[in-house]
Amino acid sequence: MDPIDPRQETIDAILRRIRDLSEQSLTQLSQYISYLKWQEELWHSLLDQEEESSSEWRLAWQYDFLEHFPEATLEATRTPDLMEVKVGPATCGMVQQNALWQHPPVVGSGVCEYQLQVPPHIERLRLRFAVGIRDGALMEDDNLCAFRVHVNGVRVWSTTKQSNEWERFTVDLPNLAGQEAVVQFMTDGLGDARWNWAVWGEPQLLGYVREEPLSS
Repeated sequence: MDPIDPRQETIDAILRRIRDLSEQSLTQLSQYISYLKWQEELWHSLLDQEEESSSEWRLAWQYDFLEHFPEATLEATRTPDLMEVKVGPATCGMVQQNALWQHPPVVGSGVCEYQLQVPPHIERLRLRFAVGIRDGALMEDDNLCAFRVHVNGVRVWSTTKQSNEWERFTVDLPNLAGQEAVVQFMTDGLGDARWNWAVWGEPQLLGYVREEPLSS
């Protein structure tokens, strides 16, 4: 006889109870599952950072783009018609976090540009953020939104997105210690900007220094 899997028993018991729920309760359950999934992803991310920090690298500097939004420059590559850029809470996949809202213009890309100075002692630079399409957007078929990040005029990351759920990314950047960095967050409707409720979740620039080994 095969051994009983306690995890599977728990899942089966939960499924039996779910079948008796009303539609309203099922909706609430779906929202709570999304919240738990987000919490697990955040926890694993924090564990990874703690492991990295405690072994070879230590977080020594942090730049919060939402906090410095009043210093940002907003522009469009062509015309700014219907472009909207601001900071505020955003809900994607029923999970809310603070975000940079960046609905692209009808034609071309919207650009949110930051100019900042990287401290001279930084040895490793990473950009951490999430991207999402706010809940309620009715994007379908070939309606996609492009997200791009440029640093000092070079594209360092890009993706296209249609689904609402947050997607989290960490991008290693070139060593810019002691230099000025121009960071541009860009969104583009790719010819169809309808429902492009694009948001960047809690974007941050993280600077690390190498951890000194303990003396024996």
